[in-house]
Amino acid sequence: MPLRVHRRGEKWEYRIKDSKGNHVVSKGGFLTQKEASVVGKKAELDYLKGTRFDNSSTLYDIYQKWYNLEILPSTRSKQTKLKYQQFSKKIDTFFNGKVASKIKHSEYQEIMNLIGIDVGQDYLSRLNSSIREAIQLARRDFLNITDFSEGVKLHAQRLPKNINDKFITSLSDYKNILHYLKSEMNYHESIMPYLIFLLFKTGLRVGEALALTWNEINFEKRTIKTHKRIDSARHTDTGKPKTPYSVREIPVSDDVIQILINLKNEQKRSNILSLSQDLIFFDERHGLPTNNGINKALKKYLKELNITPLIVATGCRYTYACVLLAKKVDIAVVAKNMGHKNIQRIIDTYGHVLKELQEEENQSIRDVLRDF
Repeated sequence: MPLRVHRRGEKWEYRIKDSKGNHVVSKGGFLTQKEASVVGKKAELDYLKGTRFDNSSTLYDIYQKWYNLEILPSTRSKQTKLKYQQFSKKIDTFFNGKVASKIKHSEYQEIMNLIGIDVGQDYLSRLNSSIREAIQLARRDFLNITDFSEGVKLHAQRLPKNINDKFITSLSDYKNILHYLKSEMNYHESIMPYLIFLLFKTGLRVGEALALTWNEINFEKRTIKTHKRIDSARHTDTGKPKTPYSVREIPVSDDVIQILINLKNEQKRSNILSLSQDLIFFDERHGLPTNNGINKALKKYLKELNITPLIVATGCRYTYACVLLAKKVDIAVVAKNMGHKNIQRIIDTYGHVLKELQEEENQSIRDVLRDF
């Protein structure tokens, strides 16, 4: 377990990591390197004896200990664990070695206000919830600490993106982009038109689409099975679906099947199947696309067609749902195809579309009853 003593500003700090390199505990504010080293060695010994917290533990210490005990060993995905770990960096920056037992509610509120200047409401809420869970863990270890997060008001300044800017709401624009993508399909040039076309036609998450192999395509039944994801930023195989409901078979249209048949034949002719390990959207020159690359290509296509809004790749999924709802596909079926547990997420996201459909249904009722 390496103990590291280093200067932080004009003072000194110690940090302890476990055998895997995970942060265990840290404390700063020492006037000399020797003082930080002596206290650090004692903290290291206490940790080895099983001591978890004491009244000098910083909020960063408590959060990191909670992360190591409850998040790191959990079955959450690597990507989710990384998000929790990134919270610790935010805590380290803004709370700057503050001893947790001495933080007052008003001080916590002030710091959360500062953090809220540059983040959205969802991020701030998740950060606060994580801090609260870490505090509760420390309290269960009998640390004399009040829950200073209780009753905090979360004032995020970054406004959420307008829901209408997340997907294409025009059915004619949807048809145009699909027609354009078909015309751009040339495997030796780029895999992007194939991938983006499939995203628009299936509602798959980007990571789910990247993880598809030819084994997941049932050409006879015209279905695509998804049961795993690839991190589109780091190209690491998560090996797991996002949720149990993400494992599903999605029905696809004949044109999707024909395009996939053509693509597979092109890959056979290029002798790429063994190199790609049967991954469908493996680019001949660049390998698997990155999330950033997909977004750039999509925006380029939309600009060429003068289609707005300039959505990102996730917007293909939203557009898919919007089109199905506009065509009056049952909301429960839409939720199932998108891998949601129930219809609530669909209602929350597409409430305005559903409201328009409800008014159409109301008018249909009026028309039926008019003659009686």
